[in-house]
Amino acid sequence: MTQNSELDQMRCFVCQSNEFEQISLNRNLLDASDFRASEYKTIDYSYFLARCKECGHSAIRTDNPCWMPTRKYDFIKYGEPNEHYPKVSLILRELSLDFNDTSIHTFSYKDFQLANFLANDLNISDINLNDHAGCSDDWLPVVSRNGKKQNPLPLERFITEIDKSEKSNQLILITRFFDHVANYTLLNKILGLSSPTRHIVFDLNDYERLFELGTLEFIWNERRNLFWRSHLESILQKHNLKYLMFSYESHEVSPTLTGVISEKLMVKPKAIATGVAISSAPNLTEKLVTLRQLWQGKLGMTHRLGIIGASHKGVSLAQFILSNHVQYSLHDDKEALRGKTPPVNPPLGFHLVSGFDFSDYSHVAITTTLAIAAKIIPKLRASGYTNEILDFDGQKLD
Repeated sequence: MTQNSELDQMRCFVCQSNEFEQISLNRNLLDASDFRASEYKTIDYSYFLARCKECGHSAIRTDNPCWMPTRKYDFIKYGEPNEHYPKVSLILRELSLDFNDTSIHTFSYKDFQLANFLANDLNISDINLNDHAGCSDDWLPVVSRNGKKQNPLPLERFITEIDKSEKSNQLILITRFFDHVANYTLLNKILGLSSPTRHIVFDLNDYERLFELGTLEFIWNERRNLFWRSHLESILQKHNLKYLMFSYESHEVSPTLTGVISEKLMVKPKAIATGVAISSAPNLTEKLVTLRQLWQGKLGMTHRLGIIGASHKGVSLAQFILSNHVQYSLHDDKEALRGKTPPVNPPLGFHLVSGFDFSDYSHVAITTTLAIAAKIIPKLRASGYTNEILDFDGQKLD
């Protein structure tokens, strides 16, 4: 266990146990969401990959006090998949709502695309596009003059916006909320918004299927809860909420669970068997040790590694996996990353991929999707680079 009393007292989001098996991801880490100008002084935190001994729920535990650790930068917007939008619309139609008397409310900018689709498909005119998730500094508890901690301001603004809606029904879009929620009180407050007239639409990475893929590239330190479907179902049952979930294989991002939480849904949830997750869940802490040993075997004191693409994955590889002695550099051609310092120690700037000379690098890791990697690899080879090209998990890509 850690020496931080607040971290030691954290309980499992699923079963409320405080018994974990965990491994340090690293101490004195910068927040992965903390992309700042290079002169900015950042704060260090401790991170642990933990698994609940009671129910098997995996999470990233940290002494970072943010309730919702989203990125602090606003210069990169990652796209979200949209293949499932028609099915979400169909579920909402089955609620038999008066869409002329319905408002849409977004929690994050990642919800904007779905909000616009639903507004057009369901003919909803009252659409509120607001990025309440915002940045992690805003998700620290507010301390009043008398020293009492209060809810973070974004939560208050979100709830106030919904409460002020003059429509009879509200559609609340919280894409990726369950991946990032870092505070149990915040989870309860969001689920508490559900009512016969309020309907919550969510997306969640399908971590059960991700575990089966044998990769750890989905472990980022802005994610906090790696919920399985059964874990989320258990939480919703404890809140007496009706829900409908379906899974799909996205061609753009990882396999995903999508659902609607609504007290109007006439879907009887499946019974959750106690302990079902822990018996089948692979031990991520053991997999992390194995992956670290694999990279340690590849990279000695004299080796150099170039990490290309997908800054969130590249930063996670550098922070959580690599040994401290590894010499590496981060590469991305996004114009918006120029002059920015990713959250790694020692502070490094981003280098370009195009035109960069990798000739004295012993290895290159490409942490993008395979489709993007397939475009990068021929360019690397054409430039004369002849050494190993690996993915996040240390496997050869060509």
